[in-house]
Amino acid sequence: MNNQSRLIQLGVAAMAIGFTMAPGNVSGIANWGRKYGVDCATCHSPAVPRLNALGHQFRKMGYRMETEAGKDAKPEAYKELGDWFSIRYRTGFAAERFSDLQTAGNGFNKFRTRNGFRMPDVTVFYAGTLTKNLSLFTEIEVADVDETSVQVFGEWFSGDPNHFLTIRLGQMHTLSRIGWAGFDRPTGITTPDALAARKLTTGPVPFRVGEDQRGLDIAYNFTPNNRIIAGVYNGVNRDGAGNQFNGAGYGDSDNNKDVLLAYEQMLGESGFTLFGYYGTWDQAADLANGILDDHKYTEFTFLRIGATASWVFNLFDPKKVGSSELQAGYMFAKDSYPDQYPLALNPSGKDRDGHAFWAGVEQRLPQNSAVFYRYDQVSRSSEASGGARRRHTLGAVYTYQQYVRLSLEGFAYDQSSDSYGCLFQAMFNY
Repeated sequence: MNNQSRLIQLGVAAMAIGFTMAPGNVSGIANWGRKYGVDCATCHSPAVPRLNALGHQFRKMGYRMETEAGKDAKPEAYKELGDWFSIRYRTGFAAERFSDLQTAGNGFNKFRTRNGFRMPDVTVFYAGTLTKNLSLFTEIEVADVDETSVQVFGEWFSGDPNHFLTIRLGQMHTLSRIGWAGFDRPTGITTPDALAARKLTTGPVPFRVGEDQRGLDIAYNFTPNNRIIAGVYNGVNRDGAGNQFNGAGYGDSDNNKDVLLAYEQMLGESGFTLFGYYGTWDQAADLANGILDDHKYTEFTFLRIGATASWVFNLFDPKKVGSSELQAGYMFAKDSYPDQYPLALNPSGKDRDGHAFWAGVEQRLPQNSAVFYRYDQVSRSSEASGGARRRHTLGAVYTYQQYVRLSLEGFAYDQSSDSYGCLFQAMFNY
């Protein structure tokens, strides 16, 4: 049975779940829902955690409603802990079958099939508006005894709902996960490879666009629907993480700063985003291979330029069935080698380029459910170790009662070792 046949079977199963599971009360209520007395569908579509236009405006204004922004506006009074505190729990199951036998690694023997229950993670949120101008966001996620990630930042808001300025300072998501039209969270479980993959070229730089960072960003909204974003960040360390350790650059391996520039345009529930990121990455010295402890041998520069777009429309009667969406994105990657990098490790002496894109279609269903398909492709430098990697993803999400979101994805990879499999995730929000 080839991958296409398996994909069709997985797709039928995913769609069956999306269409046949009869939902009850599907409003997932967390701290802001409790604070304002609304259900999750007010700000999320098609399901938590992805935001609709109202939810994105709320996030852009530092977690304020329009009635709380402006010269004479006052924030909602602090009533109780539940207005600020939320908790999320996720767990699931994953299975994957490879066409080739996978070699043994650290802690496991060689295998062709792998499956198992995924490590649960628990995330605690404590966030909201402190004053008319100041907000606080705290997120602590624990995925294992030695794997904890933290987001903590303060945000300053100035202006009114028609045009305003925000400044964030701390440890945070950059554009991925807080942007629009492809830069928000995905409807399903996985993020497009263009944003999530560390290797968009055949070079050693491990940077990915979706990495959390430490730094500062400024966003100016010319109107409620468009804004420009500029950010300055420490960058990522030698493993590609932007929020670990306190090294030379307080997390990064050097003192150089990375910069981000983006333009975002909302068009109702549709829109587009233009994006550029320039940074440096410091490789570890390796005297045995001729990499001296000098930035002329170790310091790479890299560039990521991209664009994303989405179009939300009504293919069916919106009173009976939800809206439809087309979404696509493209990312160009370029990694530039240090001036005196050993030719033995880079015989061509050339920089490495890569291209990544995705395209998807989604049908939203009543009661915070949806089915979707996405195609991803990453094309790295045309060298023996490069080539293209393709991924097909079919999935469905379904919200049960107030607090539970169930997600299923089937996938098929076309790469050096083809594989296919599925992911299941249960998410609890309160």
